[in-house]
Amino acid sequence: MFYDKESDFEDDLVAVLKRHGWTDGVLEYPTEQDLIDNWASILFDNNKGIDRLNGQRLTKGEMAQILEQIETLRTPLALNSFINGKTVSIKRDNPRDEA
Repeated sequence: MFYDKESDFEDDLVAVLKRHGWTDGVLEYPTEQDLIDNWASILFDNNKGIDRLNGQRLTKGEMAQILEQIETLRTPLALNSFINGKTVSIKRDNPRDEA
């Protein structure tokens, strides 16, 4: 299938994802902060266990630590390894994280 407009491709992709069980919403015209907040939410959902984030969401400072680590990576390979890696170390500054 070929597309002349990116928006048509996006619409079809979202439809396929929904048919296969995707239930999250679509970010329409997101700002950079919207994307960062969405990623922080995904990180929390995937790591909220007591041995990871201890049920406490990432603070803006903790997310900034992650973004600082990303800024030091210069190659697509390094970025991919970071994103798909097993662990990222941060110093928790969330006062509700009592672990």
